[in-house]
Parts: sequence; structure tokens; C-alpha cells
Amino acid sequence: MAINVEMPLHKARELMAPYRDAMPINNPLPEIDKEPPEAPNVLVDAVSLGGPSGPGQKPLVRHVLVKDLNKISTRMKFEHPKTGVFSNKAPMGLYALFDGQSCAGEPGPMAAEFCARNFHLKLMKRLAELTPETSDEASVQSALVGSFEDLDKELLANQPEVNDGCGAAVALLIGARLFTAVLGQCSAMVGSVPEPSRISPVLLGGRQGVVEGDFMRIRFAGGMVYGDGGAVRIRHPTGAESSVSRSLGDRFWKDPQVGALKAPLVVCIPDVQTFPLGTSEEHPFALLAASTVAAALTPQELVEIGGEYPSQPRASCGEIATRAQAARAGAAQCTAVEVSFLPPRDRGDDRKRAPGTAGPEPAPAYPAKKARVAFAPGGGTQSMRLRHIMVRYQDGPQKDGKKGLRTRQEAEAVLRQALGELRADLKACKKAPKDAMELVGVTSKKWAELCKRLSDCETARKGGTMCGDLGWLTPEALSTMGPVFKEVVD
Repeated sequence: MAINVEMPLHKARELMAPYRDAMPINNPLPEIDKEPPEAPNVLVDAVSLGGPSGPGQKPLVRHVLVKDLNKISTRMKFEHPKTGVFSNKAPMGLYALFDGQSCAGEPGPMAAEFCARNFHLKLMKRLAELTPETSDEASVQSALVGSFEDLDKELLANQPEVNDGCGAAVALLIGARLFTAVLGQCSAMVGSVPEPSRISPVLLGGRQGVVEGDFMRIRFAGGMVYGDGGAVRIRHPTGAESSVSRSLGDRFWKDPQVGALKAPLVVCIPDVQTFPLGTSEEHPFALLAASTVAAALTPQELVEIGGEYPSQPRASCGEIATRAQAARAGAAQCTAVEVSFLPPRDRGDDRKRAPGTAGPEPAPAYPAKKARVAFAPGGGTQSMRLRHIMVRYQDGPQKDGKKGLRTRQEAEAVLRQALGELRADLKACKKAPKDAMELVGVTSKKWAELCKRLSDCETARKGGTMCGDLGWLTPEALSTMGPVFKEVVD
């Protein structure tokens, strides 16, 4: 006999409450972080002097500066892992030079140009193939090696008109890790400051002539190794000689059909290393040097020059290239790349507020003294006051011989000299300035003297502390003066 049992509605609701609350439709949607990773907090620049200068001639050394590799990867539809070395939205930057003077055969520009155009694509593809389980340092190093192999394979297979070769120095910055890959006679290093007023180089590969570990492989392939010390060379069965055993391209030295080789005499495997960066005071910069620079200046000389121009990579590279070119009597192309590491960004003003936080945006904390920077509501920079020394120059043939304008190289040398005089004047002070305001006050007299003597700008005619003064400039006004100018000021 069936018994009809009725349940009160409130009781049914009580029994169903746990199930109803557990339904996915009733759970809040997870917050999706759409903020892209930041660009690395660095200043980077390169200077190249000398080399071919005739009409139609191409440079022997090419450099590539990818200041935000995450942004470029997103545009190219490459997605990298979010774990391991890539965790916490690690900023990524890529800096490289390819040197057609560091090759097995005759120096040429074609291989360096091809590699500069395509290396970043090969690397982004390799990094995108990493999985969350293979996103450690060893995997990134393997990706770098694989990128060189992919580049070399495509160069030899699809570019039959390219017969020359090149060396390379590559620096991949991921978060606080610097990965380097060096091939041939180029070099890479980090400036290290173990104690105040002393800087020393940390070598991260370079000056690879004929690698000792390649001797057996070369002899097995049909080549000959002779010489000792830094004068070791490879001899091809045809009689040709090479001072390197590793390079990109160099078809003649890798084609088994030439000279009855059993295997390539020259390979493209770079020297790959990982360096954990400390603070910007401990490791202020990294340097990449072309083969001609590495041969002309010692690593200690290179980092000492970098130390003379803190956070001024253009000045550092210009001085390095100038000294190297003088040592080589202007007979080669001298190229240097510097990555200057900056202190962590101040997140106090631009940090996002938590969702749902009530009340107006907090006002910025204005300094007590008159500031060189004006703040906008919410903490953004509204404007800043600047002064400058402008030196005119003209590249190429001068249209007006009477003016006798400087070349860019000469103009930058004038500005580096001015920086040196300002630095010497600052060192002569009995008491070091506490902040930027005191620094401006201490150097104002010397600044006015240099500005009146060197600057070609109308502002140099102003008197007193207004000499060279550009006034208060908004971010929009800075943008009109060029992206490089705005980047350095910011």
C-alpha cells in the first residue's frame, strides 16, 4: 500500500541548499588577469664604427635589440609557458649581434644580415614549444642551441647565394636570469661590482677560435688542426685555412661534397651559459662585443669603460667602439652592445587598487622641496623640468661645406667629454650630494660653462641656472622629441 508523504517547502529548500550553492552557475567567475608582462627595466643601445663605407656596401656586423620579447611574441601568436623561469610574468628582452668578420672563410655581410633578420623568429618558436614541465633553465639553454641549429640549417638549405659566415653573441633576459649564447670570436660579459669603486668582468663565453673539444671531430671529418695557443687553425683538404671551428653559414666548410669530407669541419653549436643577476648595484650592465672589439680590448678594459658611464649605454658603446677602432687603425668594423640594468621600478604610485576598493584615488605624496617632476592626480607624471646640451651633426656628404658640421661620431665624442668633465667636477666635491636636487645645485656652475661652450641650442644663451633649460615638458611633448629621448628621460 503506497503512502503519500508530503514535505514542507522550507524543508526541501534546506535540504537542497548545499547542492544549490555548489552549482557552477552560482560560483563567482575567476578573475582573468589580462595585464601583459612588463618590458625589462633596462636601457640598451649599440654603436658600430668602421667597416665598409662605399656605395652599395653592407655592414659586416648587424645587431638586434628586442626590448620587449613578450610583446613581439604576442603579436606573432607565440605563447610561452607561464611556469618555471617564465613565472610571475617574467619580463623578456633579446639582444644580439652577428659578426661577419668572425667566420671560417672571407668576411662578408650576407650571413650576418640573414641571421639578424631571422634569429628572433627561431627563438620565439623554440620557446613556444616548451611545456610547463620543461620551462627550466636547461630547457631555455636547449632552445637557444636549437635556434642556432634551425637558423644554420635554413641558411644553408634555402639561401644558396649566401656563402660567407658569421659569429654571434646573444643575450636573452628572462626575469632576473641572463642567458647567453656565443659563437666564434665574439664575446659576452657582465660587469660585476664586488665592492665600491671596483668593477670586474664575469665572462659568459667568447673568443672561441678553434675549440679544443673539436680537434678529434675535425680530424675524423678529414681536416687538419695545427698550431698552439691562440694561433690554432684548421686546414681544409683543399688547403684553405680557418681560425674558427664554429660559425653560422660558411657553406664551404660544412659541405661534405667539397674536398671529400666525412662531416662538416665547422659546426654552429654556441657556448651557452646562464647568469643569475643580482641588484643593479652588483651587476650594473652586460656587454656584447664583436670579434674586432674583443681582440682590441681586454674584458677588464671593457667593463671599466662601461663603469665610466653608468646607465648610459650609448656613451659606453661609443667609447668602446672608438677605442677599439683606434687600436685596429680603423681597418675593421667595431660594434658593441650594452644592456644597462636599472633599479626596480617604484610601484607605489602606479600600483593597481584592489577590485571594489571604495573612495577616491589617493593623492600623491608631494615632496617638500620644489620638485623637478610634477605629479598628476592618481600619481602619474604630469611634467618634468629638463636642461640639455645639444650638439649638431650631419651624416653623409655635407651639403654646405662652409658650415663644417661634425659627424655623429665626433658629436658623441664631444658629449662624452662633457660627461667626463661633469663627473670629474662632482668627484672634486667635498660632500657627496644627498639627492637629485643637491646634484643639480652642485653641478650647475660647471653645467653652465659646458652648455655655453658646446651647445648649439638657443637655450645655451640663457643666463645663470637657466642655461640649457627646456622648461617643464609633458609626456606628450617628450614624445615629439623622439622615442629614444623619452625612454632615457623616463
